Amino acid sequence: MAYRNFFACVSYTVESHLSKQRLGSTLCLLMILHCTCHGVSSIPTGVEFQRDTLYRSDGHGDNWCITWAADDSQITSMDDGNWLGGKKSYHNHLYRIIGEPDNFKREDITQYPQFEWGTGSWFGYGIVSVDGVLYSVISKTPANRWSGPFRGIKLLKSQDNGKTWCRVNQYGNERNIGPSDEARNDVNADEMFFLEEFGLPHKTKVAYPFSFVDFVKHGKDNSAAKDDYLYIYSPEGAHAHKLLLARVHKNKLGNRNAWEYFQDYDNNQAVWTSDITKRSYVHVFPEKSKDGHYFGWYSWLPSVVWNEGLGLYIMVNGGTYAGREMTDSDKDYYDAWMHTRTGSLGLWYSENPYGPWHQFFYTDYWTVDDPGNRTYQPKLSPKWIGNDGKEMVLIWSDAMKNSSGKSHTVNYRWNHMKMTIQTGRHQPQ
Repeated sequence: MAYRNFFACVSYTVESHLSKQRLGSTLCLLMILHCTCHGVSSIPTGVEFQRDTLYRSDGHGDNWCITWAADDSQITSMDDGNWLGGKKSYHNHLYRIIGEPDNFKREDITQYPQFEWGTGSWFGYGIVSVDGVLYSVISKTPANRWSGPFRGIKLLKSQDNGKTWCRVNQYGNERNIGPSDEARNDVNADEMFFLEEFGLPHKTKVAYPFSFVDFVKHGKDNSAAKDDYLYIYSPEGAHAHKLLLARVHKNKLGNRNAWEYFQDYDNNQAVWTSDITKRSYVHVFPEKSKDGHYFGWYSWLPSVVWNEGLGLYIMVNGGTYAGREMTDSDKDYYDAWMHTRTGSLGLWYSENPYGPWHQFFYTDYWTVDDPGNRTYQPKLSPKWIGNDGKEMVLIWSDAMKNSSGKSHTVNYRWNHMKMTIQTGRHQPQ
């Protein structure tokens, strides 16, 4: 294990050097440790999916962005369904998960604003718990139904573990929103956090950055964070395979003027800018498969979690194939119908929440137990991680068709299984 080797290295260094002389400062000791131990690490080299642990829940829905809350539960967003069953269907809703992957229960977060089918058309993605506060970021579609590209995001906040909610606009102003308040569906510059700003064309049709996002997850309630920043990933809407990143002090998330945007790397360290028009890309994923099928706008929203056992950040991500013909035309790229083929799946690691990212698994077409799978939106549980970091739980959505050819039927639900990360020794050049 990486930690065991590190501590052995530390022990040897301290013993050998302190027996010769008293070290004058902590800096001196750290320099010696760096010189002695640098270059030897255990890194991910592959993954084994434990298909015998495959679990599919009842209830329907998709997307499943997830955070580890202060009360030790996990909270997940869900789109286009109802995870607990019943007649009511939501475009976007939150649920609480209590327990472990082999035995957990689900609870409705009843006071979350009710984003039901037929009105508003909001879809939930980014969710994070930090210092006892929950944040939920929801994306607005162009109309009152599923379609894209998204117009922008609204920021919701709860300071009492989901019992009450308010919206936070880009100026940091808060307003309470009850489950049925009409204000929950308001769309204007005073209500929204981003709204149709700083867009780029794909070919000629424009899409917007940070119109659907997710946060880096640093353990329980953000307690494992290395600094005081929250890191927010988003695909560049018009070129979704290009990954954007913003950061903001955890106490200033609701003040958009405090956000900084990734601009470049300097010796593997992120360079930030307060000017969103100077944004650049922290990572570039495949634009198409090896056989020429293009991914569409609804692709490459990452799930990034801190893995304590490995001492690394692990990212899972995947592309969702474009519309009917899977070309890079505006018509196909923005087609409301995706899932022409089963999606791609990849895994990456980094020492930092901002990268650079190193791939250790990728496939253009990922299926689990049936060639008819139409997998998309892979996620990682930030809580369900083995002590040594090698066992993690992968969560995903599936638009698989039934025997009559209707999509989003067979496995359109919460899907998860355990996976084992394979590691090897590495000596940087």
